[in-house]
Amino acid sequence: MAKSTSSNVQQQIDSSEKVAQQFLSNADEYFRSDVKLVTSDYECLNQMNTTALDKYSQMNRKLQHVNNSIRTMNDTNSTKMLSTYTQLNEIEDAMSNLESTIMKLDAYSRSLETQVKKYEKTLATNRTTSPIKDS
Repeated sequence: MAKSTSSNVQQQIDSSEKVAQQFLSNADEYFRSDVKLVTSDYECLNQMNTTALDKYSQMNRKLQHVNNSIRTMNDTNSTKMLSTYTQLNEIEDAMSNLESTIMKLDAYSRSLETQVKKYEKTLATNRTTSPIKDS
């Protein structure tokens, strides 16, 4: 009976070792697949980051180009606007001078009209008071 107990114990030890080996093998496989999954996730994340960086770099270049274009347009427009503003001021000054000249001409025209009316009155008065000579 000692032999059969010893052989039972040996079988149980062998069986326990097999179970332990199977457990370790399964655990090893599980951890390896877990590491592969994490590595795969990391590689995917790295690719996403690289793609995002490329996209943001492209957007940055486009925005810099747009910004430069806007600056150029701004500079050009401000120069044109300054030129237009200067021209408008010159036109305004010319209009003021023209208005002043028109007012002076109007006053002079009224003065002439008054003088002509006085002359006509004097002429009319002289005609009625002086004898008309018939030749």
